[in-house]
Amino acid sequence: MKVYKAIIFFVFAVFLWLAQTAVPVFAAENPQNYGYAYADVNSSVYIYGAKDFSKKLFIIPQTYCVEILAEEDGWLRVKYADDTGIYRAVYGYCRAGELVKTEAPLKNPFLQRTVTVIYRTDSPSGFLPSLGDIEMTAAYYGAYEVGSSTYSYVLCGSSFGYIDWQIGDYELNELPSAPTFTPTDGGGTDAKVIVAVVIAAVAVAAIGGLYFATRKRTPPQKRDLQ
Repeated sequence: MKVYKAIIFFVFAVFLWLAQTAVPVFAAENPQNYGYAYADVNSSVYIYGAKDFSKKLFIIPQTYCVEILAEEDGWLRVKYADDTGIYRAVYGYCRAGELVKTEAPLKNPFLQRTVTVIYRTDSPSGFLPSLGDIEMTAAYYGAYEVGSSTYSYVLCGSSFGYIDWQIGDYELNELPSAPTFTPTDGGGTDAKVIVAVVIAAVAVAAIGGLYFATRKRTPPQKRDLQ
């Protein structure tokens, strides 16, 4: 009887271990762990203000990254840039198939380039002093194409907007020679499940074998011959 109890306890411990090791599979699906994605060379990947093709904001500079926050119906909810210096993070959406996923950002996650914006004021009449031109430094985010014209999406002070200016050439990130995104693999946990099932089956078979081996056999009853 003690042997039966020990084997039953062993089977219970195996299934308890299986329940604990299954937890990381669900943790790996946490939407906060999607990683990053970059715009490839010669690509024109827009960030949209909403999941709507009419809500274009700007084109992600080539070889620069967005942080993936979620995946929603063929769209990626992303963040471009950080709250650093004169830059502020921009949140929006990209089409999932237009970017190259990577587990870690590239050397320079987002392009940092500034442009001087000049506000011209009208000169007052008479003897009043003129304010003159006002110059402000704006943070460049990306291009916006309208037909054959290209504008730039910038942050100037606390306001986002477009200016009639093109960035020209800029430094590109060095791209990885092989894909850097590894899909979540639950194979390790599946293997543990198989091993646990096999162990449980062997334990059950052992219990059955011990039962039949140790069972007291009833001697055949004698019959009176008449």
